[in-house]
Parts: sequence; C-alpha cells; structure tokens
Amino acid sequence: MRKIIAYFLVMITLIGLLSGCSEKQKKEEVKKDNYIPVEVGKIQTKTISNEVTYSGKVHADKDVLVMPKIMGKISNVYVSVGDEVKKGEKLFTLDKEDIQKRVDQAKVALDQAKANYEMTKEKIENAKTSFERTKKLYEEGAVSKAQYEQAKVQASDSSLEAAKGGVNQAQVQYDQALDSLENTSIEAPISGKIASVNIEAGEFATTSQPSMTIVDTDKVYVQINVTENIINELFKGKGVKVDIESASSKDILGKIHSVSPAPDSRTQMYPVKIYMENDNGLIKPGMFAQVKLDTNIKNNAMVVKSEAVVEENGEKVVFIISDNKAKLKKVNIGLDTGEYIEILGGLKGNEKLIIKGQNYVEDGSKVKVVRGDK
Repeated sequence: MRKIIAYFLVMITLIGLLSGCSEKQKKEEVKKDNYIPVEVGKIQTKTISNEVTYSGKVHADKDVLVMPKIMGKISNVYVSVGDEVKKGEKLFTLDKEDIQKRVDQAKVALDQAKANYEMTKEKIENAKTSFERTKKLYEEGAVSKAQYEQAKVQASDSSLEAAKGGVNQAQVQYDQALDSLENTSIEAPISGKIASVNIEAGEFATTSQPSMTIVDTDKVYVQINVTENIINELFKGKGVKVDIESASSKDILGKIHSVSPAPDSRTQMYPVKIYMENDNGLIKPGMFAQVKLDTNIKNNAMVVKSEAVVEENGEKVVFIISDNKAKLKKVNIGLDTGEYIEILGGLKGNEKLIIKGQNYVEDGSKVKVVRGDK
C-alpha cells in the first residue's frame, strides 16, 4: 500500500514540473513574437451604387376581354381555360336561327318601306299633274283658293321625303341584321392563352359581360411607384433586376418601359413600368415581384470593404501594413453601399489593407498576415 502511494506522489510531481515548463515556454513564445494576426485585402476600383427595392405585381402584356358584338344563344364553345390560341381562331359561335329570323323580319320591313316609297312617289306625281290643271283653273277663276291650296299641298314632296326616310331606316336595320348574321362566329382578337371562360353552350351571351379573357404573356410587366428622390435617375431602356421568387431562384433582367413625368394624384409617387421577356411562360400574372433599382451610381470608384473602415476619435480610418506593422490612415469617404465604401482621399490605391483584425490593432502594432495576399 505504501509503495502504491509513493508511486502516485512521484507521478503527480512529474506532471506538475512538465506543466510548469509548458506554461513558461508559451509565455516566452508570446513575448518573443508579440504580433496580432490579421487578414489583408486589396483596394479595388469598380462601379458601385445603392440598391433600392420596390414591390409590385406581375401583369400580362395584353389582357383582352372577349365579348360578342351581338346578343344571342351560344351554340358551341371551342376552347377551355389554358388553351393557347392564335389571332383569328374561332372561340365560340352563336345560334344563327334566331338571328336569321331578325334578318328575315328586317328584309320584310325594307321591302314594305320600298313599296310604300314607290306608292307615295306615284301618288305625288299624279298630284303634281292635277295641281297644274287646278292652277290654271284657279287663274281663270274657275276654282276657289281653298281648292287651289289643297291641290298644292297634295303635290308637295314632303310625304315623299318621309317615305324615303322610312326606306333608309329600314335599310340600316336590314344591314345591321346581316352584320349580326356574320358576327355569329366569335374569333380571338389576339394571340395568347385563354385565362377565363364564362360561358357554356345553351347559355345566352350578352354584349355587356365578357364571355372569355385572353392574355398574352410572352412579355410581362411590373408597375411600381417610386419617390421623387430617385425618379430623375430612371429612364426608358435602363436595365433593372427583378426578383420573382415564384418563377426563378435568380434575378430576372428587366427594362424600364415607361417613366411617368407626373405623380399619381392619390399617392404622390411616380408610376414606372418594367417589362420582362417570358418565353418560357414561368412568370404568371399576379405573381409578387421585387424590383431592384441602382441609384447613386459611381463609376471607377476607389473602394474598400465596408468593415475595413473604422472610427477613431470621430474620424474614419483604415489600417494598412508597412514593415509588418499596422499603420493608421485617415480617409475621406463617399458612397457607402453597406458592402463597399468609396474612398475619396487618404489612400493611393496600392496599399495592403487590413480587412480583418483591424479592431484589435493600433498605429504601430506588430502584425502578421495569416490570410490574404502576403
């Protein structure tokens, strides 16, 4: 038992000695090196800008309501929701039977009006002949003035003009009826996809309610309303990024199609339309979109990573490396995008810039580059 206790005492003493040597060695190494590890990066020249995001909804380039020109009973419907149609393709037809009845009735009315006109014309021609005889007799004193006036009225063209007006009106009604007959076949006014069908065969179509809706989504657009502080930085044809999460995991390239020169009276913001190509049809009307606009664009700007700039005594500074030491440099800054900061003065552009570890160094601190271009 004593031998065992003695053995453990010896082992504990050896461990303590070894531990003491290790701590002493570490302290000597720290004292000898005494540096701060840092990461360095390059000063860059690039185009930077601020990004402003506006939200909106996707709209089809064309959205057309299809309504027949005439009212009538629907005989056939040839398309369904989702079908793709070409301009001029037949969509649905109306029953011709009722419309043909209207045409026949209008033709009868026109023939009657024409017959009435001919009768009136013949009657007036006879009245004019009779008036000439009465006129001579009146001048000879053989008839009274009352008889003369009555003959004159009967010879007037006023009734013939009224009959002619009746013919013209009947002709218009007949022509309209013929047009109705030709309009029983309703065709697609544009190429696109059927977005809605509100009719069925046997129902009655009207000229006031849309029977179908066709949308053209080869191109789509988003309308946003922007504030006055950036409206002058936007112009037709400018490229913008559009994020439509439901359609793509990547930003979609769009172009500004129009910029309103006047604000909306309700919102006091300026409407802007952005168009996008949609050849694959993945972008659907009604989808939520975020439009990213670049503003305050600076070309060929000298920039550094935003975290490289720190504040010291109320001034903006960076640290560069010179002779393995951190050197403080006061800088004048411009545009701050959150990722990059524009440097207007204080740097030449070829310095080694501390981008990590800058918060732990001071002017003159010994540093060691552990990451970045050494």
